[in-house]
Amino acid sequence: MIWNKLVKLTTDSALAATLVCGVMAPAAHAGQTWSIATEYPMDTVAGRGVQSFAATLSRETGGAVTGKTEFKAKHEASDLVSAVLDNRLQVADVFTGSLAHLDPIFELSTLPFEVRSVDDSRRLACLAEPAYRNALSRAGLHLLFISPWPPTGLWSRQPITTAADMTSLRIRTYDTASAAVLSGFGAQAAALPVQDVRPLLRIGALDGVLSSGDGAVGKSLQADLPNFAAIHYAFPVSFVVMSQARYEAIPERLRHALDKAVAVVQQEQWAALPARVEQNYAEMRRAGVTVNTSIDNTLHERLYEVGQARLNDWLSRVPPDESDIITRFRLKGAPSAQNACPLTLLEAVHCAHKLS
Repeated sequence: MIWNKLVKLTTDSALAATLVCGVMAPAAHAGQTWSIATEYPMDTVAGRGVQSFAATLSRETGGAVTGKTEFKAKHEASDLVSAVLDNRLQVADVFTGSLAHLDPIFELSTLPFEVRSVDDSRRLACLAEPAYRNALSRAGLHLLFISPWPPTGLWSRQPITTAADMTSLRIRTYDTASAAVLSGFGAQAAALPVQDVRPLLRIGALDGVLSSGDGAVGKSLQADLPNFAAIHYAFPVSFVVMSQARYEAIPERLRHALDKAVAVVQQEQWAALPARVEQNYAEMRRAGVTVNTSIDNTLHERLYEVGQARLNDWLSRVPPDESDIITRFRLKGAPSAQNACPLTLLEAVHCAHKLS
C-alpha cells in the first residue's frame, strides 16, 4: 500500500515537473524558503546536519534559497517521504532502516555487528552510495547527502553483560530488523519511533532501548536507563532527501550551488563524528550512566552469530551487485582498482570548487 502510494506520488510529481520548471527560475531570484524536517531533536547528529544544511544552503545560493527547519517532526519516515513527494516538505532527514519496506538495500547500514569503526562506516556508505541513489530514485527521491550516526548500544535499567541478561527484556529498537535480532535473544523487542520512547519509559513499559543515545536523545534516557552497553550493534545512517522532480527542475546555476552546499555538509558530518562519539560517552558518565565497553565473550560470540544470520538473510534478498558491496567492504587491505571507493560525486564537486 505504501509503495503504491509512493509510485502514485512519484508519477504525480513527474507530471508536475513541467509546471515546476516554469516557475522555479523566477522564484530563485525572488528568494524561496524550503521546509527541512527531521524526526530527531536539534541536538543530535541528524538535527545538526539539518541545521547546518539550512545555513549552508542559504550561504551558497546567496540567499536565493533559505531553509526553515523543523525538529522532532511528529511524522513517521513514510509520512516524511510522502510529504517530500507531494511538496508539503522540500527536504527531509529520514533514517535508512525505516525505508526497508521499499528496498532491502536500505537495511545495509543497520546490519548488526558488520561495521566496527567510524572509518568502516564511511567506507561502507561510500561503496553503497550508488545503490542508495538508484533505489531512492526509483521511489521518486533524490539523495542530497548521507548523515552518519554514532554506533548504537543498548540502554537498560539493569546492567547487561551476558546473553541471559537480555532474556524477556522489553526493548525498543529502531527498525524491524533490529527488533528481529534482539527477539532472537528472548527479548520482547519492537520498532518504535524515537518520540514514542520517553512516554513509555515514564510508565515503566520499557526495560531497554537500542539507540546511540546521541545528544538530546541520550539525555532523555539517562534518568530511567542508567546503564549503556556499548555493543556497537551498527553504525547506521540517515538520508537527507528531496524529490527527484524538484531537483531536476532547479535551474543549473542554483543546482550547482545546492550540490556545493550538500558536499560541504556531508564532509562536516563525517569529520565531526569521532569527537561526537567521545562527547556522548563523556556526557553519559557525567550524568551517572555506567558505560560498559567490555562485553562478555559469550555474549559477544552470540551477538556475532545472530548478526551473521541476519546478514545471510539480507544477502539472500538482494541482487548480486548489492551483495557485492559486502564483499568489497570486507576487503580491508590495500584497495585495488576493482574495490577502491572513489570520491562521491558530491565530494568531487566540493574538491573541484576548492581547487578552482
